[in-house]
Amino acid sequence: GDHDESANLHHDTLGRQEEGEEDLMNSDALSNVSGSLSPKRKRAKLVTRIHGEEMKSQNYQIAITIIEARQLVGENIDPVVIIEIGDEKKQTTVKEGTNAPFYNEYFVFDFVGPQVFLFDKIINISVMHNKLIGSMLIGSFKVDLGTVYGQPGHQFCDKWALLTDPADIRTGVKGYLKCDISVTGKGDTIQATQKTADTEEQIEKNLLIPKGFPSERPWARFYVRIYKAEGLPKMNSSIMANVTKAFIGDSKDLVDPYVVVMFAGQMGRTTVQKNCADPVWHEQIIFKEMFPPLCRRVKIQVWDEGSMNDVALATHFIDLKKISNEQDGDKGFLPTFGPAWINLYGSPRNHSLMDDHQELNEGFGEGVSFRGRLFIEIAVEILSGGAHESKFSSFIKDIKLPSKDFKAPKGKDKTEKAGEDRKSVSSSDKMNSTEVEVEPFNVPSEIYEEKPEEFLLFGTFFEATMIDRKVGDKPITFEVSIGNFGNITDGVSAGVGGKKKTRDGEAEESLLHEGEEEISHDLGVPLISTTPPEKPLITGGNRNYQYLPYHERKPCICVKSYWGNQTFRLYSSNTLEKMADHLEESLEQVKDLIKVSGIASEEKMRMTLNDFINQSRAFITIAEKKPKGLNYTALDKKRLMLLKQELEAMSSDAKGIVQQQKKMPLDEMMRETQSFIDKIHFLADEPQNTMPDVFIWMLSSNKRVAYARVPAKNILYSPAKEQRGKDCGKIKTHFLKLPGKRPLGWTVQAKVDIYLWLGAASYAHSIMENLPVGYETELPFNTNSGHSVVPSPACLLYKTPHLFQLRAHMYQARGLIAADSTGLSDPFAKVTFTSHCQTTKIISQTLSPTWNQMLLFDSIVLHGNRKEIAQFPPEIVIELYDDDAVGKAEYIGSTVAAPVVGLADQNYEPPKLSYHPVYCGNLSGGDLLATFELLEIPESDPDRLPPLDPPDVGQIYPVPANIRPVLSKYRVEVLFWGVRELKKVQLLSVDRPQVLIECAGKGVKSSVIQSYKKNPNFSGLADWFEVELPENELLHPPLSICVVDWRAFGRSTLVGTHTINYLKQFLCKTQLGPQATPNRLDSVEIEKASPESSQAAELTREEPFLADHIYVEVEQGKCTVVEPDPYLATLPGPEPEHSAPEPGKDRKQKDMKKSIRQSTKRRKRTIADESAENVIDWWSKYYASVLKMQKVSHSACPKPSWMSNVVKQTSDHIALIIEEEPDKKKKDKTLKRKQKETPNLATLQIYEGDLESEFNNFEDWVKTFQLLRGKSNDEVHADSEDRIIGKFKGSFCIYPSPEDGSLLDRGQPRILQGIPPNHSVKVLIRVYIVAAFNLSPADPDGKSDPYIVLRLGNTEIKDRENYIPKQLNPVFGRSFEIQATFPKDSLLTVLIYDHDFVGTDDLIGETKIDLENRFYSRHRATCGLQSQYEIEGYNAWRDATKPSEILTKLCKDYRISGPFMRPGEIQVGTKVFKGQTVFTEDENEEPVESYEHLSLKVLCAWEEIPGAGYKLVPEHIESRPLYHKDKPGMEQGRVHMWVDMFPKDMPLPGPPVDISPRKPKGYELRVIIWNTEDVILEDENIFTGQKSSDIYVKGWIKGLEEDKQETDVHYNSLTGEGNFNWRFVFPFYYLPAEKQMVISKRENIFSLEKTERKIPAELVLQVWDFERLSSDDFLGTLELNLNGFPRAAKTAKGCDLGMVVAASEENKISIFQQKRVRGWWPFIKAGELTGKVEAEFHLVTAEEAEKNPVGKARKEPEPLEKPNRPDTSFSWFVNPFKCLYHLIWRNYKTYIIIGIILLILIVFLVLFIYTLPGAISHRIVVG
Repeated sequence: GDHDESANLHHDTLGRQEEGEEDLMNSDALSNVSGSLSPKRKRAKLVTRIHGEEMKSQNYQIAITIIEARQLVGENIDPVVIIEIGDEKKQTTVKEGTNAPFYNEYFVFDFVGPQVFLFDKIINISVMHNKLIGSMLIGSFKVDLGTVYGQPGHQFCDKWALLTDPADIRTGVKGYLKCDISVTGKGDTIQATQKTADTEEQIEKNLLIPKGFPSERPWARFYVRIYKAEGLPKMNSSIMANVTKAFIGDSKDLVDPYVVVMFAGQMGRTTVQKNCADPVWHEQIIFKEMFPPLCRRVKIQVWDEGSMNDVALATHFIDLKKISNEQDGDKGFLPTFGPAWINLYGSPRNHSLMDDHQELNEGFGEGVSFRGRLFIEIAVEILSGGAHESKFSSFIKDIKLPSKDFKAPKGKDKTEKAGEDRKSVSSSDKMNSTEVEVEPFNVPSEIYEEKPEEFLLFGTFFEATMIDRKVGDKPITFEVSIGNFGNITDGVSAGVGGKKKTRDGEAEESLLHEGEEEISHDLGVPLISTTPPEKPLITGGNRNYQYLPYHERKPCICVKSYWGNQTFRLYSSNTLEKMADHLEESLEQVKDLIKVSGIASEEKMRMTLNDFINQSRAFITIAEKKPKGLNYTALDKKRLMLLKQELEAMSSDAKGIVQQQKKMPLDEMMRETQSFIDKIHFLADEPQNTMPDVFIWMLSSNKRVAYARVPAKNILYSPAKEQRGKDCGKIKTHFLKLPGKRPLGWTVQAKVDIYLWLGAASYAHSIMENLPVGYETELPFNTNSGHSVVPSPACLLYKTPHLFQLRAHMYQARGLIAADSTGLSDPFAKVTFTSHCQTTKIISQTLSPTWNQMLLFDSIVLHGNRKEIAQFPPEIVIELYDDDAVGKAEYIGSTVAAPVVGLADQNYEPPKLSYHPVYCGNLSGGDLLATFELLEIPESDPDRLPPLDPPDVGQIYPVPANIRPVLSKYRVEVLFWGVRELKKVQLLSVDRPQVLIECAGKGVKSSVIQSYKKNPNFSGLADWFEVELPENELLHPPLSICVVDWRAFGRSTLVGTHTINYLKQFLCKTQLGPQATPNRLDSVEIEKASPESSQAAELTREEPFLADHIYVEVEQGKCTVVEPDPYLATLPGPEPEHSAPEPGKDRKQKDMKKSIRQSTKRRKRTIADESAENVIDWWSKYYASVLKMQKVSHSACPKPSWMSNVVKQTSDHIALIIEEEPDKKKKDKTLKRKQKETPNLATLQIYEGDLESEFNNFEDWVKTFQLLRGKSNDEVHADSEDRIIGKFKGSFCIYPSPEDGSLLDRGQPRILQGIPPNHSVKVLIRVYIVAAFNLSPADPDGKSDPYIVLRLGNTEIKDRENYIPKQLNPVFGRSFEIQATFPKDSLLTVLIYDHDFVGTDDLIGETKIDLENRFYSRHRATCGLQSQYEIEGYNAWRDATKPSEILTKLCKDYRISGPFMRPGEIQVGTKVFKGQTVFTEDENEEPVESYEHLSLKVLCAWEEIPGAGYKLVPEHIESRPLYHKDKPGMEQGRVHMWVDMFPKDMPLPGPPVDISPRKPKGYELRVIIWNTEDVILEDENIFTGQKSSDIYVKGWIKGLEEDKQETDVHYNSLTGEGNFNWRFVFPFYYLPAEKQMVISKRENIFSLEKTERKIPAELVLQVWDFERLSSDDFLGTLELNLNGFPRAAKTAKGCDLGMVVAASEENKISIFQQKRVRGWWPFIKAGELTGKVEAEFHLVTAEEAEKNPVGKARKEPEPLEKPNRPDTSFSWFVNPFKCLYHLIWRNYKTYIIIGIILLILIVFLVLFIYTLPGAISHRIVVG
């Protein structure tokens, strides 16, 4: 047998060589392109991070708003929406009797865990019909969180989810549900998105599916076929099994595997195969889901069935995105996979009773050991017409059951869960429900045979250092394994062929361990997967680390394994990765070049892209030539196509960038390149990975301690260079890590330098090609190397030692992690090189230590060729620790660096210092500025090394002068303003703080604040110091700010620190002489201004001052209508806004007057038309602004989600400035709209975020630095709020010291220019809180009862009595006044609390505003500038000073000449602004001169004025996010608000703006139901078969269901006609301006509070059939939105379905305008016309209703007469005789008469016969 095997091997080798040559031919093309890129490296690329990304738990918040549903299927349903995520379940309220319920309810789910699991969670939203007993599913919808998170802004906003019935997919759509879903992690900003604002929205165009998905998604079947598995762990970990094993011995596999597949929230499982580690299933699991699915991952788990409980053996995820392509046309392909092997990883296979790392098998964390592999296939088939069988499935059925005797798998006798369910469901239902099916299938023969090929894995250990001393007391071995080959615990030992495959595909165990000896004899190869055990030695200079003495003798391992040959997959993947890496490296170089020169970097960028184009071309040519003989699966072919297309597309893009006509900026080019890199990385990830990863384990006396995992493709050999793995045949440093969850502050377990090579046995000749030269092979003694096929030694001997000296120049570090409670560290560094280690000195209490120390490692011995050592030296590990007085030092980060090597015969060049990034686990731990040189000690003259600087007293060498950076003198000016928000330190509050500034050993102190509570500002404003800084800006040391507190007896305590790592931002350019002022004037013609305009832009028409106000008397007060002024246009400015076309300047005055007069008349009419309900108030302005923002954002940018809450429509009436309150999101479908001229309301600016983010935090005059304290060395504290102990306000200015040493610039430090004096100021503060949105629910019922609390200094205002019950979107409309003194009270906190009757109130969220920064800011944020100047009315000027006064003051402050006011213009500095300054009220009045309007214009364009240059804050509303300290970084809602501030030394302002919410108005809707026609007939007469109905009509207003009213019953209608003359009276409250009805009612019996909700006003009328004994039958419904419903038909004939279904906007009327309507409307049931009703609607206000009341039904007052009903209309129950008369007598009169006559006759006859015998006998007797 062995002889044959070797013959085969030989034959194989030949075959492979031919193939290999062809491969080589192909790959020449590529090598030429990329050959220049990488020299023949002996070491892998340096990686500075010791450990990769860890899986970390995070907090996520899932927010779902259920807005409304439409087109639900069902009759008279009471829908309720249920949301399930995992085990959590929440539901909305129940809406009665409607197919279009409106909810607008907000739900929040919290999730803690790693991202991977979050993304597998599925949101299941189902709409149920709520019944008393049990609910009935109408339809449901699923989406996984990964899909939501992948959306822009991590959210779906305002989208319609399509509901289907999972039990029957043929029935199609069951309705649509509109919702918002967002998933936010910590620190994700809730992105504002575009809300649609059209009234009649198209549901189909706005479905809840990711961008690019088709709106019509067909159903599809997803087939997951499980063929077989091999190499599963034989060990069962349950206790019972271990007992069994003790009795039986370990002969059979104690594992009973089955496979579970989960997809889209459903689960299917195969049968169980008993006692089998290599089971064969041949079963397919079929899922049905719409395609493309909204759930992306398929989770495949192998379980072991146990007697007690089942245990997961391993988990694998397949991402559908990776195995399909969603492009259109022939480019895209459906998900397809395999048939291919997937490798399973999990916990190590050790035979302990309990598995410590079980979670690794369930997919948590990185698997640390191979757990077998599974052969599967995935296919998708689209179902065209519903779920009928398509060709594919029937074809499968044919293959599947050729013979009836399908052998039941071994596990079938145990009735398992899946089997029973399967039988119970009938097959046809199974086809159409989305239930999972599991069924056996037959295997087509061509799939199965893949020929196993022999692969060799070779490794040499060059270094094993930094071994943790905990494991170092016992001998240590290393094990290298691939799959189960080489795994010594249970697996195939390295040399065994393992399983010889016999023809029938069953595996038969062959030669286990016994066979090993002979094989190694025959081959003469020591196939061994472990190094010989050795005792580790202690590292010099560090007791914690030990090392193995691999000096001249480097141990080798060699493992033989067998895999199917699909290496081509890994080859193309490697090629792509190399391309991406090349791009990435070049991009890094470009980033470095940018700092030097722009031209060079652009050149480099162009070269890079050209390289990329050539590489792509080469890859495509190779891809096209691929030999067809290889066993490609469908996915391989498709992926090849995909790679070709994507590379072609990308290279043509790159070409476009290189050859572009118009210059593309460099950063744009870099962004494009980055996108290429990301795309290539995505493409390079091969889903069908065939070879399992290689594991390197460190064993300490056969116990597994630590591991490293190396992907097979990285070390895979190919004769073509770019297809080779990047670490193939290279020495790579691996840091071994502990399996499972790693403890905090952990260190390295071991550092191993190992050379790895993996490839087909036929390439064995090149195994050692790339080893460092100079070795001899040392074979183990017992082998005779007679006929060795593969030269694999047991050891490599490097005979020549070289002596080196390492100099580690440790200069300084910055941005380190704080490890002490003070918020600082005492850092020192340990430098480890091979088996040596040294430590720097400790620098206490700093995060930016300057060690300036050189560590000298003398006489280091390295073996090998000196030239190669010079090129590829070993790597150096630098670890940073924090020294603690007690206990051991704490680890705070590490980095890896390569030394610069100087050989004895080369000229010495000093190395340059550079930054090395430091990482501590996942946290970034700053940078280390250092360099390392490795110098060869010449044998001839050991002292001929470059000189050292002399050491200091403690024998510490400094960094040599020629390496230290070149310094020059700089001056640092410091502005000390004050300290704020200091918390207690060591339980005492800070009272006398002082600030110390330190940079590069020099520094300056502030004055001491005498009493922090009284005045937290410093008395001395500025100071300066001189310091020597490096000339190279990149090497500037950090600057640290320390705050100390002076306590009794001269003790001082550190309060907190702040370190500025990058000083560049504070470097000031030296000023030249005074600016040359230009002589000419810039004249700004306001008339010719372009439509682009700044804040001023709002004023397309200007409000005149004191002029032309028209007052229209309206019932409730004055309605001021403002006059347009066609002359004033707007200034140009940054934000495009709409500005009306303006008439030219040359118009005559007369014209202007005429136009004014016309518009006046027009305006009057407009208002009169409008149902006189509206006064223009502040809310009109607010809603107009929201609307305007919407329009702008429609054209420009996305917009925030709260907005939709505020406004849903655009509107053109003055009264309809808004149709929705913030609270409701219903799109109002119906409103007849005439385009009327509307007065242009003044608007304000609504910011999507807070004001600070718009104006750079108002740091234009002073910066705020956060003072930190406490540890930051674990992820929890790294960025938590608790570390902030206070704030320092100040600023810096750094510039080279002046030559002449002249002290100050014009007698004062530069930094003081434009800084206000810092004495205390009294200020009046007005806080306006408009509304809040999307608050986090605080009560168990998913609602909150919010109220406002304000805190400023010691003042607290609690607005508890004005809480708003049960509301997450409250409209507060509150304003508050507070007196404050700056700087003492400068931080305003706005808190939103939840009101509770029992227990304490909960905080929902808070936001903090620094008022002082605003107050002093040059942006003038005290009181926002209005867009228009008016004296009275809704937009009255609210600032204490007028625009002209503000302008004068600003000019004085900025030393700008002016303002010079002349008729028609204002001159400021050199700019002239022109505009109207004379206003007339009426034709005959005197004109009035006023410069206020024009001054306001100038202020709005202030940023354009030379020498001033700051944009002034406009009148605004900011949307501030609310945060809660328990959920850091997660928004808890937003609040709309603004703050005005007025200094007390100025004149006081007028009364505050009234923003109290509008009160709803009472209305009464009177509905008279006159008649019905054509109502369908439900009942059938028993006798006559005649159809009739007992009709009555029900009516209610949605939301006021308890006020349902019903007519009396019209019995026995035979034609569907009913006569009622019946009146319903519905009182309700309504906000006309928002078109919303306001409902206050208790949600349930236990509610203490009435909840106020706003919903659209909709009237529901239903027609029913009355049943005396059973429940009534529902016949039809009519839902009318009172704001816009279809016009009535004049006659019953003209009334049809079309009038409601297809009613256009023009044909709709609003009852609020018409007041009275009468006509016919249709009843609908399930889309059919089921009747018509003649009704009259009359709307009156509550006052009118009181004056002229009417009775309900037909009662007084104004009674209606009784209807004239036919005689047939009555109830049989009440009038049985009438019933007999009508039903029987009238129809059967003749029959009844004849019957009665017959009856009399019969009675007569019977009596006659009965009495006859008696009479006869009587006669006889008597006579």
